[in-house]
Amino acid sequence: MLASQEMIETLAERIERAYRLRHPGWNRGCSTSRVWAAAATVLHEVRRNDPAIPLDPELFVAAQCGVLEFADPWLELADPTAGQRYRDRVRQIVDGLRRELSREVRRAEREIRRGIPIDRVVLAKGRSLSALGCYILARRAGRDDLAERLRRGAADQHRSCPLYRQASLSLLPPDAYPVRGSLSGIDIAFPIRQTRIQFHLN
Repeated sequence: MLASQEMIETLAERIERAYRLRHPGWNRGCSTSRVWAAAATVLHEVRRNDPAIPLDPELFVAAQCGVLEFADPWLELADPTAGQRYRDRVRQIVDGLRRELSREVRRAEREIRRGIPIDRVVLAKGRSLSALGCYILARRAGRDDLAERLRRGAADQHRSCPLYRQASLSLLPPDAYPVRGSLSGIDIAFPIRQTRIQFHLN
């Protein structure tokens, strides 16, 4: 994916805004406006080399937090090592989300094996399952009707953190995810296809 000038400028503006929020005392005279475009290029290069890494300027800036004792966007953001730090941070987040979802689903499937109806497990008030965990459980059980009722909440959870898509790959086929991505990078919810997914009890 080649970066357009407009894309780089948009990323650069968001990177600058995020950096200034994290370093309100940073002195603008210490650098030039080119640093933000350079940082945007680093971020875009990471995405180009690995499409699974999101173009998230705010997370890119947050991933560099604490690298230096003093604020220097050239060293923190525009150096190629910033791309590696960002990539590592995204992978850490995905791993954490994957563990979280796996624990939820395993616990809920144990309840179902003990004879508790799936509707009761996913619709109970005060349940320990997240909205996406409920959706995944319904899809794995082949309950597409129930999953459709749960799709909106699962899509909202995805929008709060799109990295849930990667985190759910070991639990749910990609085409069963409650939100699909478009070529424009905008996530669009789609109706469930009437396909049955095997319910794994192990």
